[in-house]
Amino acid sequence: MKKGLLVAGLVLSTITVFAQQRQNTSLGINAGFGHAWIKNYGDNKYMPAGNVGLSFIYSTKSSFGFGADLKYSIEGSKTEGTTANVMVTNTSKLDYLRLPLKAMYFFGTPGNRVRPKISVGPSFGYLIGGEREIKTVAGGNTSATAVDAKDLYERFDIGLHAGAGINYRLVKNTWFMADVNYYNGFRNINKLGGPKFNNNNIGINVGVNWGLGTY
Repeated sequence: MKKGLLVAGLVLSTITVFAQQRQNTSLGINAGFGHAWIKNYGDNKYMPAGNVGLSFIYSTKSSFGFGADLKYSIEGSKTEGTTANVMVTNTSKLDYLRLPLKAMYFFGTPGNRVRPKISVGPSFGYLIGGEREIKTVAGGNTSATAVDAKDLYERFDIGLHAGAGINYRLVKNTWFMADVNYYNGFRNINKLGGPKFNNNNIGINVGVNWGLGTY
């Protein structure tokens, strides 16, 4: 009998601890858009950037938290120039599988409907596709050539990202999230040598997270 009560007590304690942990976690979907560029690539023009994926957040009962995303991210750079009446557009579209890790700080009191936040942390990227296209326009004639991005750029990328935004509780255990994020790559992704290329992007992300439990 005592053994049975002991086992039951241990099981109950484990369930209670697990439930408490789940109260501090949420999982959701997240997407964003913005502008990407490669440092030292040239006179960069607007290059659409975007991402979509999953967002996970663990928060303590204080103001601190930890986050991790897993995303498909479109990055790259675009330059334009004219030489001898020939207009040249050089566009690199880089497709990454990206894993940003976030140390987070939430302002306000846990349980508030609106909680501003800031975050910072490393971001790891793996190049899964894309291409560099060079398009020339001369005398009304247009020509273009494309090269696989993996032949020109390193597969792995790492850098630092920082963000600021808000979490807004829509209903119980459901939060709308909006952030402005900036990413600065540390690794030289130029596979062919020459100038040091670093990924950069800035954008807005929005999403919805659902709690895995209740406080």
